[in-house]
Amino acid sequence: MDNKENTRNKIINVACELFLTKGYEETRISDIINRLDGLTKGAIYHYFESKEDIFNSVVNEIGNKNIQIFDEIKRDKSLNGVEKLIKIVKSSFGNENMETITYMSPNLLDNPKLLSAFIIEIRDITIPQYIQPIINEGIADGSIKTKYPNETSEMIAVLLNLWLNPLIFQSEQIKLSNKMKIVNMMLEKFGVKLFDEELISKIENQ
Repeated sequence: MDNKENTRNKIINVACELFLTKGYEETRISDIINRLDGLTKGAIYHYFESKEDIFNSVVNEIGNKNIQIFDEIKRDKSLNGVEKLIKIVKSSFGNENMETITYMSPNLLDNPKLLSAFIIEIRDITIPQYIQPIINEGIADGSIKTKYPNETSEMIAVLLNLWLNPLIFQSEQIKLSNKMKIVNMMLEKFGVKLFDEELISKIENQ
C-alpha cells in the first residue's frame, strides 16, 4: 500500500471512530485533523472534498463487507430464490456492519445529498444486481409467484430500504416489528415471508 492510500485509509479510520463516538452532526473536520498527527486541513481536502465525502467513504468501506455477504448468498446453489431473498434480509437486520452505519449516520431527511446518493444506490445497484436477479430465480424455480418481477423488486427495495429504514422513519423497536409483520402480509401473495418470528422477536426485545 503506497503512502497516499495509507493516508487516505488513516483519515477514514479516524473519521469512523469519531462518527461512532460523537455522531456525524457533531463531528467537525477540525476534530478529524486533531486526531491525525501532522496532517493539515489542506491535506485532508486533497483526499476528500467535504465531511460528506469522508462519510460516504466510511459507509462504502463498511458496505463493501455487506456486499461480500450478499454475493456469497446470491451464488449459493443450495438455496432457491425465496430462501436467498430471506437470507439477505436476515443478514441485514441485526448485522453489526449495518448497526454501525445506522448508529453513526445523520438523519437522511436533513441531508438531501446523502439521501439522494442512497436512493441512487438502491436504484442502480441493490435492485438490478441483487433483488431482481433473485426474484427472477425464484420465479424460475417456483418459490416466488409474481407476474411482475421488476415492479415486485422495486416494491421490496423501497419497503426494506426506505420504509423500514430508521434513518428516514425513526421508529421504536415495537413499531419496527409491526412494520415487518405488515411487509410479510403484503408479500404473502407472492409466496414470500421475509421476516420470521425469531427475527421479529429479536427486534422487539432489543
